[in-house]
Amino acid sequence: MDTKKHVVYDCRNYFSRFLKYEFRKSLNFDTFKEFESFENAVNNYSVIVFVIYSEDELIDFMRVYKRGIPLIVCTFNEKLFLTMRQIDEIYLLDTSKLKSEIIIEFKSYLKLASFSLIENIKNN
Repeated sequence: MDTKKHVVYDCRNYFSRFLKYEFRKSLNFDTFKEFESFENAVNNYSVIVFVIYSEDELIDFMRVYKRGIPLIVCTFNEKLFLTMRQIDEIYLLDTSKLKSEIIIEFKSYLKLASFSLIENIKNN
């Protein structure tokens, strides 16, 4: 696993385009729209960004949850956001905030996720 690689699963490719544009100078994201391809490649990354648009995608989320790879999850659905707040061990990005606030929050989650990954590697 490369500790510098980030992956985004975004079936609609909406949020992933935003991330790629906003962080084009500092980060490189691989993106997936097809879950099967994503699931097969996910262990090659140090941080997963998982975008959930509907309840149908919760099943896919549960298939990658608890793999030991830090997860940053975002949803544009308020009901799902409230549900996801109860899940431990994920970083939940609030997409209802201003764009500038989302960027700041995302950067802080990336730092926390990287720290979490390093701690997991040390403990294993």
